[in-house]
Amino acid sequence: MSQIKWIADQKTWDRIGEQLAQSLSGGELAIDTESNSLYAYRERICLVQIATDDATFLVDPLAVKDLSALGHLLADPTILKVLHGSDYDLRCFHREYGYHIEPIFDTGVAARFLGVASPNLASVLETFLGVAIPKSQKLQRSNWAVRPLSALAMEYAASDVRYLSRLARELRRRLGEVNRLEWLLEECSRLEQVRYSPPEFPGDAFLRIKGSDRLKPGALAVLKELFAFREAEARRLDWPPFRVMRNETLLFLAQRPDVPLAQVSGLSPWLIEKAGERLRAAIDRGRQSHGLHRPRIPRRESPWTSEALAVLRRLKQWRTQRATALGLDPALLWPASSLERLALGLNDWQTEMLGDVTTEVRDWQRREFSREIKEVLNHGDEILPFAKGI
Repeated sequence: MSQIKWIADQKTWDRIGEQLAQSLSGGELAIDTESNSLYAYRERICLVQIATDDATFLVDPLAVKDLSALGHLLADPTILKVLHGSDYDLRCFHREYGYHIEPIFDTGVAARFLGVASPNLASVLETFLGVAIPKSQKLQRSNWAVRPLSALAMEYAASDVRYLSRLARELRRRLGEVNRLEWLLEECSRLEQVRYSPPEFPGDAFLRIKGSDRLKPGALAVLKELFAFREAEARRLDWPPFRVMRNETLLFLAQRPDVPLAQVSGLSPWLIEKAGERLRAAIDRGRQSHGLHRPRIPRRESPWTSEALAVLRRLKQWRTQRATALGLDPALLWPASSLERLALGLNDWQTEMLGDVTTEVRDWQRREFSREIKEVLNHGDEILPFAKGI
């Protein structure tokens, strides 16, 4: 088991970063992050875990302010970066530091290509390496911005990267045996293009709250003011909005604005004491408005004819049967949106095969399955042998 090295000062990190850059050229490193999304309005990376075959490093970005050496490692084309479920980490690194990571090997995606339905790291490690790592929902949901980290927290964080390189080698071997390694490499290349996009907070964001569609105009106006109040308080306190008030509480107050705040179970006494006047003012503003009506969605005539639905059923039947034969999630074989376009005749088969038109269809999917899809489209209700997995 590799030793855990805690790095919380700039000088130590600069030295370690330089050593890693020199020793890992042509090699690989495993990387992961821990953030405080459950505890802050402005989420940030609170811990960076790095592992080589010989050591595991826990870098404290709250103390080490200059991580440029890490950015160089992540962008070095000669060093393979191994991650598990990389999408979130890729967005976090880009959001906070402008870093992008390439090349990568995502062990979570690799496991899916080997038929793992729920590829959480603990189960994947146990399935393919027989390795058990700490499983703690409490630590998973803990505030990683709090210092000092306990020994248990450090071990938990280290376990997320300690075995990743070994796991990647095993998954690579198995993917090669079933001729799916190219599938994985293409998916990883696509992941390398992932970037962070700031969330948009349009004025109608409150309309996306589940249950808001059942509110009358007066209650909807109150909900809008409550939503704005919650965002302002969350920003001021640097809390995630759900910690200020949950959506269920917003809906309750929107429909029962006269209820004394102390009688609302979803409101903390602390919030009532510190922000009760602002909350009541928000409710009053909503009540004094003329009410709100949800925007009407124009009704469109359904393009789905009985013939188109029959084609879609055939295509989905092919995908399900083929995926079962391969032991894979059907969604991996071909995007549902593409099957729908083909069934509706929005694109003909040749157009659908063009990568510049349908970017969600992968090149490996076209290579492996486009002929079969064409046959399904051309043979009506006849179910072909390959669609049965024969």
